[in-house]
Amino acid sequence: MLNLGIIGYGVRMDMLMDPLFSLGKEVRIKAVADFNPERAKALMTKDVEKAKWYGMELDKIDANLRECPMDPESITWYADCEEMMDREQLDGVMIGTNCNTHAVLAKKVLDRNIPLFLEKPVGVCQEDLDLLKACDAKNHAPVVVSFPLRATNLVVEVKKLLDAGVIGKVDHVQAFNDVPYGFVYFHDWYRNESISHGLFLQKATHDVDVLNFLIGETPKTVCAMKSKQIFKGDMPAGLRCSQCDKQFTCMESSYNIINARNDTPRSDYCCYAVDTGNEDSGSLILRYESGMHAIYAQNFFARKGAARRGARLYGYKGTLEFNFATEQITIYDHMSDKVTRISVPIPAKGHGGGDTALMKNFVELCEGSTTESIAPLSEGIKSAQVCLCAKQSSETDTFETVVL
Repeated sequence: MLNLGIIGYGVRMDMLMDPLFSLGKEVRIKAVADFNPERAKALMTKDVEKAKWYGMELDKIDANLRECPMDPESITWYADCEEMMDREQLDGVMIGTNCNTHAVLAKKVLDRNIPLFLEKPVGVCQEDLDLLKACDAKNHAPVVVSFPLRATNLVVEVKKLLDAGVIGKVDHVQAFNDVPYGFVYFHDWYRNESISHGLFLQKATHDVDVLNFLIGETPKTVCAMKSKQIFKGDMPAGLRCSQCDKQFTCMESSYNIINARNDTPRSDYCCYAVDTGNEDSGSLILRYESGMHAIYAQNFFARKGAARRGARLYGYKGTLEFNFATEQITIYDHMSDKVTRISVPIPAKGHGGGDTALMKNFVELCEGSTTESIAPLSEGIKSAQVCLCAKQSSETDTFETVVL
């Protein structure tokens, strides 16, 4: 039986429990360290009466919750993660705390040589990344970074096609992410930039990782821009939609997100309040070691059918495009009129099946049946460093060197 510990049991950790337990492995959550155990227990059990921590009932956000409740009574609970790791014999630890604590907590786990599953971004400032670089320079237990997109069937198939040379060497990329649920970054805890540190680090870190994975080159230079055109205003700080007299007319209120737009909110803070952080669109240009460059843009107010996520990769022999929204890969032959379309069905849950692949890899690392992480710490550092440079560039109008 594998005994796992969790530091910070929130929605993201809860989302990983179904793919973890679906593997058919002998594994259990032995201990949890969380500063608010009652909130975590309510999430585990879907206790609607206790779960007021999002400002909404759990039945309003059940798309983000486990299908089956867990038994918190079978788990040993701790207020302090170091006490948990000192007292328990753990085969692996999963970190799901807020992003500004990932690096410091990761070091505590790696110092004990325990296999680690680390949520992204691995760090939100240069000090975080320098700390992790120092950890990675030493021998340490295996780490799996939460990069599910690189593990999806769609991206794995794209990687196979590129490695087979179907378009030749990749010499240019145009990547895109139009986020149909982008409002969550302005209603939920993400809106606090002291925690999120902006949406390059929060969102682009996934897409930059996919580009690094597919291209197979080292990123060298970044320039970027961002803007905040929609989700800004002069409403009072801390205002909730449920307390606002505009909740029935504002299309961004939690009421209308549910009843008019048929979407699922995660919280109901006003996205037009003076304390709402984050840009609502951003773009970066990334130059790689060979001199080729990639362009990436993300948008957080595109909705419904406008949703798309993927990239066009250009080689001399052809162009390959993939899009998670259409579940399709399209290959355009540059030397003929041939167009090849490949459908790759994507599971509705678990980041397109990527979460299951990550959990399988993590469990196999914990039990010692494999030694290779499919999303190692070095890749988490690389993506976060690019995104941190993009954030810096967007705020200073400079080109930034990616130091790895």
